[in-house]
Order: sequence, then structure tokens, then C-alpha cells
Amino acid sequence: MVVTFSDPIVGREAKAIEYAVEVNEYWTKRAQEGKCSAPELFLTESGTGIWMVKGDRDVLMRIHDSDEARLLTLKGDLLLENFNLQFYYAGDSAADYMMRYQSALNAIS
Repeated sequence: MVVTFSDPIVGREAKAIEYAVEVNEYWTKRAQEGKCSAPELFLTESGTGIWMVKGDRDVLMRIHDSDEARLLTLKGDLLLENFNLQFYYAGDSAADYMMRYQSALNAIS
């Protein structure tokens, strides 16, 4: 799961810092429970940020569907410019996805 964002919305900078702490605590707890990797944050000097956790896609999606995680997503959208959350396939699941994609292409050819 990868979240990208840019600067905090003007006037909400302090809340954006509080939000970052809240998100990190939430996902660190999920990592301690063995449900995902510890959160990783990457920031550029220009203000662009990338935040991610790794794990089983289905497990991450179930966590994301919880009320608490959904609230965090909504807060991110309200506090950060260009907030975007995406689930990515990686490793073996990316290879499996590409095979399904190829099957779909073959089915319509």
C-alpha cells in the first residue's frame, strides 16, 4: 500500500504533523501484530512524500476497510495536497497479476 502526497494544505500544517504521528502509530501497531511491514516514509526536499507498508494485499485491504483506517484516509485527503492511496502488486503477486492480464488479453484476441 503506497500513499503519495505533497505539501500540507495551507493553514493545516500543525494538524498534518499530528496526522503523520497518528498514521505511523496505527500502522506500526498493525506491523507489531504481524499484519504488515513497519511503515516507511520517504520525503523530498521539495515537499513530495511517499509512505508505504508492505504485506499480503488481501490483509492490507481488510485493514484499510476498517472504520479507523478509513477515517485516517479521509483525514489525509483533508490535510495534504495531492493525497493518493493505492494498493500495488509486488513480487509474486505482481507476476500473478501479469499472468491474469495476459489471459484477459488472450480471451479478447
